[in-house]
Amino acid sequence: MATEEAPNTSTSLYSHEETVAAITSYYELVSSVHSIATYSKLLYPPPEGWPQLAGDDMAAGLLHSEEAVKLIRHMPYFDMPDMIQILPDVEPISYIDEERVRRFAYVGKALRNGAIPQKGERNIPPHIVWLGHRPHEREYGHSVWLDTKLGNVILGNHHGEVEFSGVAGTQADGIWPDDDSYDDLFVVHGIRGHGVPIRIATFFAACERSLRTLEWLPGMDEDIGEDGFLLDDMDDLENTNLTYEQRIKIMLDNGWPDDDWNVEGAKRDLKRLLDMVYEEGNGEEGNGEEGNGEEGNGEEGNGEEVPVAGGGRWSRCLPM
Repeated sequence: MATEEAPNTSTSLYSHEETVAAITSYYELVSSVHSIATYSKLLYPPPEGWPQLAGDDMAAGLLHSEEAVKLIRHMPYFDMPDMIQILPDVEPISYIDEERVRRFAYVGKALRNGAIPQKGERNIPPHIVWLGHRPHEREYGHSVWLDTKLGNVILGNHHGEVEFSGVAGTQADGIWPDDDSYDDLFVVHGIRGHGVPIRIATFFAACERSLRTLEWLPGMDEDIGEDGFLLDDMDDLENTNLTYEQRIKIMLDNGWPDDDWNVEGAKRDLKRLLDMVYEEGNGEEGNGEEGNGEEGNGEEGNGEEVPVAGGGRWSRCLPM
């Protein structure tokens, strides 16, 4: 979907410093909201950039433009990217992962020594940095790229039957390139729905707002493997012990999203609540009648299930 007119490039469309600052600010917020029930830490580069991504071999092996390599070398990363989500159904990519670093170095050395005659076709244009992808176990989700030429975040939707026009209720305002590079990117990466470009500042501001207002909720119930998730749909709460209201109360009672956010207090409240639910569940199971083919006359000990909040409270932000 190319623009009818070429974008106005009389002013800079991309700022390295502003982009690193936006990513860092948002990742810090993600780390803070997830700290209630996950352990993936945010790692920061030294001022000169990640040393493991320096050198001629690495510059060649990354197969990115100079501006894109500069971003990759100066942005923060999560130490366990497969254990955390930066958007609902989006896991971050770490360019300092040891396996990736070894591969970059090998390819770069081979290119510079002539063992590989040319770089060949790339499925991502060199000025575009891949920030996140859908979780490997999920059929649906999103991919996120950052265009260091046009200053866009590109959001690709893997669900062919769901259309969207932005992020977190904010309309896409990015600039489409004057070629088919974005459309080709979506095809190559299996974007069965469609994708949209969003200005970098617009994108991260909308994402931060969604976390601060808890339109996106952190996964809290570790027993069902929810920790590290960001939840944006009421269906995500169907198999959990915690209701929407309980999650919100724990966060707000402990100061979210202010500077006095007490994550340790939130963890204690969460543990206390889950222990109460567990004890109540055990007590109700003990009231079931054995031998009659019933458990408490069709219910578990005549106890009431912990209700799961109904729809209508959440603004669905990123379609699954």
